[in-house]
Amino acid sequence: MIRLSVHTKFFIQAFATLMAFSSVSSTPASAGEILRLKAGEIRLETASKQFIANSAKDILSGRSNAEQYFILQFAGQISESDKAELRTQGIEPKTYLPDDALIVKASRRNAAAAALSPEISAVAPYAAEWKISPDIFDIAQDHGTFMISTFDDALTDEVLNELNLVPGVQAHRSGQRGIIAQMSLGNVGRIARIEGIEWIQTLPVFITFDLPMAAEFITPSATVPPITGYESGTKLMKMENAWKRGFSGKGQVVGMADTGVDTGIISTMHPDLSNVVKGYAMGYGSKTWEDINGHGTHVCGSVIGTGAVSNGGIRGGAYNATMVVDGLWSPIMNNLAFKTDFNIIVGKPYADGARIHTNSWGSPQNLGAYDSFASQADAYMWENPEMLMIFAAGNSGVDANKDGRIDEGSVSSPGTAKNVLTVGASENLLAEGGIQRAHGTLRGGDKNWGVEPIKSDTLSNNADGMACFSSRGPTKDGRLKPEIVAPGTNIVSVLSTKAKEKMWGEFGTDYVFAGGTSMATPLTAGAAAVVREYLVKDRGFATPSAALLKASLIHTAKDMYPGQYGTGPKQELPTRRPNVHEGYGRVDMEQATSLGNAVLVDDKAGLGLNETKGTSVFVQNGKGLRVTLVYTDAPGAASSAKALVNDLDVQIVSSSGKVYEKADRTNNTEMLEIANLPEGTYQVLVKGMNVPQGKQGKQPYALLISRY
Repeated sequence: MIRLSVHTKFFIQAFATLMAFSSVSSTPASAGEILRLKAGEIRLETASKQFIANSAKDILSGRSNAEQYFILQFAGQISESDKAELRTQGIEPKTYLPDDALIVKASRRNAAAAALSPEISAVAPYAAEWKISPDIFDIAQDHGTFMISTFDDALTDEVLNELNLVPGVQAHRSGQRGIIAQMSLGNVGRIARIEGIEWIQTLPVFITFDLPMAAEFITPSATVPPITGYESGTKLMKMENAWKRGFSGKGQVVGMADTGVDTGIISTMHPDLSNVVKGYAMGYGSKTWEDINGHGTHVCGSVIGTGAVSNGGIRGGAYNATMVVDGLWSPIMNNLAFKTDFNIIVGKPYADGARIHTNSWGSPQNLGAYDSFASQADAYMWENPEMLMIFAAGNSGVDANKDGRIDEGSVSSPGTAKNVLTVGASENLLAEGGIQRAHGTLRGGDKNWGVEPIKSDTLSNNADGMACFSSRGPTKDGRLKPEIVAPGTNIVSVLSTKAKEKMWGEFGTDYVFAGGTSMATPLTAGAAAVVREYLVKDRGFATPSAALLKASLIHTAKDMYPGQYGTGPKQELPTRRPNVHEGYGRVDMEQATSLGNAVLVDDKAGLGLNETKGTSVFVQNGKGLRVTLVYTDAPGAASSAKALVNDLDVQIVSSSGKVYEKADRTNNTEMLEIANLPEGTYQVLVKGMNVPQGKQGKQPYALLISRY
C-alpha cells in the first residue's frame, strides 16, 4: 500500500535524505524499470531525480499547487488499492502505460511526494516528445492536418483556446476529447507542450474497404446467371443451417456506419431493405443518409437484406434483424467525413437498441498502428460491454517482396483495436459474373500480386483461399489481427437506386457484385446477430456480452489451413490457426448455433490481480479440448508501444498436474486446442495475471469450452 508524505516539512527532510542516497527508490529488477512508449523504451530514473529537485524548490517558493500530468512508475504490479490510495492523496489516475506505470493528474507537490513511497520507482512529467506519433515525421509537406486528443473532455475547450492563440494554427473541436488542427510541422513540438494534450497524430483519411475495379475488368453478362446460392456469400458460412434451426436475427438490432443506404427514406427503400428502421445523417454538410456511392447499400443488404426481389435467393445473413444506419458520406468532401467520436457514431444506434455495429471502413495511412481511433473504439466497448463493434481489416494485402505469399503487417485502424472483431476476406465460390480475371492482370496486379501462385489465381475460385487483397496482421505491437474471415470476393448484394457506380458489375437490375473486406465484414455482422439471437433464445443469456459473442464466433470458426496453394514454400497459411492471415478461421454458422454440450461462461464480475477461477470438465480417452478466452480490455494509451492493459491467461490442468498454456502477454483473445487427451477430469483455469485498470479492480471475461 502506498503511503505518501503530506506535510511540506516532512517532504523537505525526506527529499534531503533521498538525494543523499542518490537514488529515487530501490527498484526491483523484475518490474517497473522501463517505460515502453512509441517514442522508445525509456528509463525514468534521471528524469525523476531532476523533477524532485525542481519540485523541492517550487515548494519552498510556494509554486507547487498547479496540476499537470505525470507518469508514476511502480516497483511492481499496480493494484486497485494502490490507485485508491493515490486518490486519497489528491492524485488522479488516468491511464496505464507499460511497464507498471500510470499517467496521473496531480500537483507537483503531491507527485513529488509520491516518489518517496517504496512502491513508486519513478515520477516524471509527461514529456511533450512522448505525445507525438512517429508517423508525423513521415509527412513530406511542411503543413499538415492533425488529430489532437486530450486527457479529459472538460479540458478540450481550454486546450482549443490555447491552440488558436498559436500563430499559424487553425483548430476546431471534433467530438469528445478530440481536436482537429491545421498547422506547420514546426508547430507540432510547440503545441505538444500544452498541458492536457495526450496525443498528436496525423488526421487519417477514412475510406471504404471495397476494392475499386476498372470497368474493363468486369465480366459482361447479357442475362442474369442462375442463382447458385453462393452469390451472397452466406452459403460458405453455412448460414442456411442456422436459418433451418429458426435463427435469422429476429429481435436483434444492428447498427451500421457507412455511406448511407439507398434513398435514405424508409418509405421508398429498396424492397430488400424493409428492415431498415432508422437513419442518421452524420457526414459533414449532409442533410440526408441517402447512398449515392452504393457501398453502404451493398453492406446493408449483406446484413439484413430480405431477398424480397430474388425470392430469397440473395439475402443477408440476419434477414430478420433490423438496421439503424449512420450515414457518414459528406457531399462537401465527396468521401467519408464525420465527427470521429464513437459516442456519436456508435452511441446513437446503441440508444436505439443496437448491440452489434458494423464498419466497413478505416484508414490505411499508418498500417498496423494502435492509434487514437483504435483506442477510442476500445474505450467505447469498455464502457459499453454489450456492444460488439466489427471492423474491416482493410485491403492492403500485397506481395511486395515477391516471395509468392501476401506480406504481413497491413491491418488498418480502427481495425487494429483490441476489443473490436476485425474481419479479413476469404474467397467466395463463384465462377461467373463480377471480376473473373487473374490477379496479375488486374490494375497494379503485376506489382502487387505478380508472382506465382498468386499471379494466375482468380478472386473467387477456392472456398479455402484468402482474398489476395485482404490485409494481414500482426499489429505493430504483435497482436493477432484479423480474428476472423468471411467471403469477400464477388459478393452479390443490393444496388442503391441512387448509386452513380455499379461496383464490380450488375446482377440484374436490383443487385450488384462487389469485393473487399467491406463485403466480408457485414456478412460477419449478420452472423453475429444470428449468434446473439441463439445465445439469448437457446442458451439463456438475456444480455450476452460482446466478449461472449466474439468468443462464440472465434471458437466455432473453420480453420482453412493450409489455404488454397497446398503445402511447401508458397503455402498460403503457414500455420494452423490462429495465424495473422485467417485469424481463427472462417465464420461457420452450423457450429456457432449448435454449441451443444459446450460450457459457456459470461463472467461480468471478472477477476482481479492474482485471482483464479476454474471449471471442471471430464474428457473421454482420446478426445480433445478446445478452450477460448475473450475479454473486452481497458483502452490502451495511444502513446504506448503495447496496447494490452489487463492480462488474463487461460490454462488447462490435467488430474496429474500437467499444465497446458500459452502465457500470452500480448492479446486479449486466447485459444487452446489440445487433441488426444488421456481420459480424466481437467481444470480450465482463468487467471488474473495483471489487472491495473479493472472495473472495481476486476476484468470481466467470456470463456467457451468444447470437447471434440
